[in-house]
Amino acid sequence: MDKLVARSEVSKKNAIIMTISVAVLALLVIWSLYKWFVLTVIQPLELMAEALVLFVLIERTSAKYTYEMDKKVLRLTKCGLLGKRSHEVPYSDIFGVYRYKPQLMGVLKFRRTYRFHSALDGRDVWTLAYTAVGLRGIIENRRFYFKPGAKLLMALQELPGKIIMSEEQVIKSVLSKSKDK
Repeated sequence: MDKLVARSEVSKKNAIIMTISVAVLALLVIWSLYKWFVLTVIQPLELMAEALVLFVLIERTSAKYTYEMDKKVLRLTKCGLLGKRSHEVPYSDIFGVYRYKPQLMGVLKFRRTYRFHSALDGRDVWTLAYTAVGLRGIIENRRFYFKPGAKLLMALQELPGKIIMSEEQVIKSVLSKSKDK
């Protein structure tokens, strides 16, 4: 298999919404600074909270995500304000890929959950469930939330074994594998 690379995309609608959100929060920060220096109303917690939310929004919208499929691993890379992070998931460790469904509590407990998708990307969110060796050599269940696009999903589906499936099938697979151990 050749190397397949998919990147995060920018949806015009999401870009407009996030730009308006950043502008409104920037105005709130400016207003808090005005109150502090001109009106001498000192509220550092308000200013810190607004600045923190503004930073999170900017980091969330400026991050770029890349998904690469090699012969043996799926590599997910995030380039954002706080640097570059990359994770490699061997195909043999993947339980399955399923469409993300919001829920309060799930049946499975995932030790680590990574969000590797842009707020500006308008595609559907998918979940990649896999196992990895954590601290102290303990095998743990992990997951990624990502927006792979049609090409990458088709390539994942062509891998040997069952990759694209429903959430219930992934849960059964994980529970049966953990029961065997």
